[in-house]
Amino acid sequence: MAVVGLPLRRIAALCLLLAACDPGEPNAEARSEPPPSAPVRAAEFDAGPIKTATEYLLEPELASADASRGEVLGLACAACHRFRAEEGTLIGPHLQGVFGRKAASVEGFAYSSALRDSGLVWTPRSLEAWLANPAGFVEGTTMAFTGYRGVQDRRDLIAYLLRATQ
Repeated sequence: MAVVGLPLRRIAALCLLLAACDPGEPNAEARSEPPPSAPVRAAEFDAGPIKTATEYLLEPELASADASRGEVLGLACAACHRFRAEEGTLIGPHLQGVFGRKAASVEGFAYSSALRDSGLVWTPRSLEAWLANPAGFVEGTTMAFTGYRGVQDRRDLIAYLLRATQ
């Protein structure tokens, strides 16, 4: 059965995603952070060292992350991105090998000049800043996603992406 062209399984997954991000849930304050006084900008950002996925996953904030929950949160990414290069691109570029890669470097994808000129390298640290507020982090980006407010949401998603994009 499909509703407005979406299979029931996809609708259920999207409902789980929305429930996982509901700011009204009891522990929402534990996953949220107060808005920064000024947005973090890519131009003045230190992405930190480039490591392997295994090394990143040993860092305390990612070692304690829930990658299974991150997989559910990743459904929002999957609406526009594929996790494997052989799956091609959708609205956004594929994410395979994203960690350690220079931003706007997937061959054949038309990136915004803002992202091309950002000088960003994708690490868990830079991706966490990006996922908090893409348009604020790289002003002029064409990515329409508004971001995840919760720190733990971002870390759970990054823990999942470290595994899914290898």
